[in-house]
Amino acid sequence: MVRLILTSGLTLMVLSAFFFALTDVLIKFVSPAIAATEIAFFRFLIGAVILLSLMVPRGITLRGKNPFMLIVRAVSGTLCFLFLVKSISLIPLSTALVLFYTFPLFAAFFSFLLFRESLGGLEIILILVGFVGIYIVIDPGSHVFNQGGIYGLLAGCFAGFTVVLIRKLRETHDPLIIYFYFCLVGGIVCFPFFLKEFTRPSFEQLSLLILLGLVFLIAQLLMNQGFKFCKASEGSVILMSEIVFAGVAGVIIFKDDLHARFLIGALLIVGSGFGLNLRNRRLRLMEVSTNKEKDPRELPSE
Repeated sequence: MVRLILTSGLTLMVLSAFFFALTDVLIKFVSPAIAATEIAFFRFLIGAVILLSLMVPRGITLRGKNPFMLIVRAVSGTLCFLFLVKSISLIPLSTALVLFYTFPLFAAFFSFLLFRESLGGLEIILILVGFVGIYIVIDPGSHVFNQGGIYGLLAGCFAGFTVVLIRKLRETHDPLIIYFYFCLVGGIVCFPFFLKEFTRPSFEQLSLLILLGLVFLIAQLLMNQGFKFCKASEGSVILMSEIVFAGVAGVIIFKDDLHARFLIGALLIVGSGFGLNLRNRRLRLMEVSTNKEKDPRELPSE
């Protein structure tokens, strides 16, 4: 049974989304009393220690082939996480997650800007639809459009940039190395702020912080394993179920109000992200088909 789960891309991705949603809930619980940098530092510290214990026995070298890109990805991911924590602490959980999941829109933009990946008319339309959804969700002029909404958008922006870098890094690096650098650099970046803003947590808060670090690591490892058994585009779409899990938790635990305006905006954002992922999958399949015509021995990479 366990072996079946560990080789099912769909199951692994759904489980990963569930555990990521669980981390969102834990952040919502601890963020009123604990600073974002302290939450981040505990997450990175626990992740780095456990990853190191997994990598050393496997003989995985700690020096990556592209240290500069690994560090840039780590800094970008750290900023993304800090902005997400701030967003979750200030606005309803479901709203924060929907704004965070604008990252496919930003990923498409950064892919074009940095690596000149094609951005056709359909992609541009989907991106515009997504930004219409953002406008509807944040509702300028209302109480929702505050710092929390801005932080949520910044988290999505940096997540999109991070995703583009990860795609490139995965071509030459083990996923554990990429995540280890994230935890190591993230911990170093957050450490000075951790010392400055440190608030001694209660036993309950400390337990939640440790649990948060462990659950984050579980979610990340499940996601890495899942991508081995499903296409990147499919996995990205399945991961969007995190919004559903977090939305349900927000309604049940935190009494979030899912009004019609929010639902319409969320549908536009998620729908545009879904469309971009499917479009990317189709383009990759066409590229693979072209390569196979040139060299029939070549196998698809996904």
